[in-house]
Amino acid sequence: MIRKATKADASTVWQIRSQAILRTCSSHYSQEIVSNWSSVPMPDGFADVLVHHGALVFEVQNQLLGFGFVDIEQCRLEALFVSPDCVGKGYGRLIASELLLVAKHAGVKLLTLSSSLNAVKFYQGLGFEAKEETLWVHPLGFEITSVLMAKQLS
Repeated sequence: MIRKATKADASTVWQIRSQAILRTCSSHYSQEIVSNWSSVPMPDGFADVLVHHGALVFEVQNQLLGFGFVDIEQCRLEALFVSPDCVGKGYGRLIASELLLVAKHAGVKLLTLSSSLNAVKFYQGLGFEAKEETLWVHPLGFEITSVLMAKQLS
C-alpha cells in the first residue's frame, strides 16, 4: 500500500535510505564513499521535509519498505529508496509511478533527478534520459558522482 508519509515515519525512512546506500551502492562507489554516505545521521527537520513535500511510503503488513518524494517547486524527484531486501520486486517502480503522477498533476512539465550510478538503468526504464555526469559535494565534505537525468511529463 502506498500512503503519505507522516513525521512518525522519518526514522524508519532514514534507516531504509541508509541501508539501501550501504547495500546497493557498493557496486559503483568505493567502500569509503558508501560508508560515509550511509552513516550520515538523519538531519534535524527531516520529518518536516517529508511532510512538506508530500513524501510517499510503501508498506506491506504495516512494514515500511520504501519511500520517495518530489520537490514540486524545483521540479525534481529528490529521493526514491526501497529496502535492499526488496530490490527487484517492483516496489521502486510502484513508488516512482505514483510520484510521476503527483508531479504531472501538479503541473510539472520536465522532471529532473540526480541518480546514483547504480540506479541509472532503473530510471532509464522509467523513461528518464541521462543528461550528464556530475560531482556532488555532500555537506560533510565527501564527493559523490551522480548522473543528472530528466523526463518530459507533458
